[in-house]
Amino acid sequence: MKRLKLLVLIGAAMMMGLSTGCSHITMLRTEELRAVQAHVDTLKIDMMEMQKELLEQQEANHELLRLIRADQQVRFGEIDKKVAALESGISESQQRLSKIDQKTQVLKQGWEEKARADSLAESMKRAEIERMFQLAYDDFMARRYDLAVKGFNDVREQYPESQQAEEAAYWIAECSYARKKYDEAAQKYKSYIKEYPQGEKMCVTLYKMGMIYDKEKKIKSRNLVWKKLVEQCPDAEEAMAVKDRME
Repeated sequence: MKRLKLLVLIGAAMMMGLSTGCSHITMLRTEELRAVQAHVDTLKIDMMEMQKELLEQQEANHELLRLIRADQQVRFGEIDKKVAALESGISESQQRLSKIDQKTQVLKQGWEEKARADSLAESMKRAEIERMFQLAYDDFMARRYDLAVKGFNDVREQYPESQQAEEAAYWIAECSYARKKYDEAAQKYKSYIKEYPQGEKMCVTLYKMGMIYDKEKKIKSRNLVWKKLVEQCPDAEEAMAVKDRME
C-alpha cells in the first residue's frame, strides 16, 4: 500500500513537472510568435509605404507623361500651322511667279516685236539714206553739180548722224572744186575738217586744200596743210604724193 502511494506521488510529481515544462515552452513559443508577428506587421507597413510611394511615383510619372504629350500636341499643332503657312506661302509664291512669267513672256514678246520693228525700220532707214546718197553721187558723176549739192544737203539735213552725212559734207566741197570755185571749195573743206576732225575723208581733204593753195601760189599755206597731211596720215597715198613736191 505504501508502495502504491509512493508511486502515486511520484506520478503526480512527474505530471506537475511536465505541466510546468509545457507551460514554459508554450510561453516561449508565444513570445516568438508575437515577435514574428510584429516583424511581419512591420514588413507589411513598410510594404504599404513602398506601395504608396510607388503609386505616388506612378501617378507623378503619368502626370509628367500627360504633360509631355500635351506639350507635344501643342508643338505638333504649331508645326502643322507653320507647315500650312509655308505651303500657303509657297502656293502664293508659285502663283506670283506664274504671273511674273506671264508678264515676262508678254514683255519679251513685246520687246522682240519692237526689236523686229526697230530692225526693220533701221534697215529701211539705212536703205533710204543709201538711196539718197547714191542719187546725189550719181548727179555728181554726171556733172549735175547743183542737183548733187542739193541731194547731199538733203542727206545731211535729214540724217545728220549718219556716216553718209559726213561723206556728203566732203562731196559738197568736191562739187565746188569740180566747178573750179576754189575759194568756196576751200571754205567747205575747212568746214569738213572742223566738223569731222577724225573723219574718213580727212587725208584727201587736206590734200585737196593743199592743191587749192598750190593753184593760188600760196606755197606757205600749201606746205603747212600738206605737212599736217604727212603727220596725220603718214601712210596714205596722198601723203606719199606730196612728200616729193614739198621737198
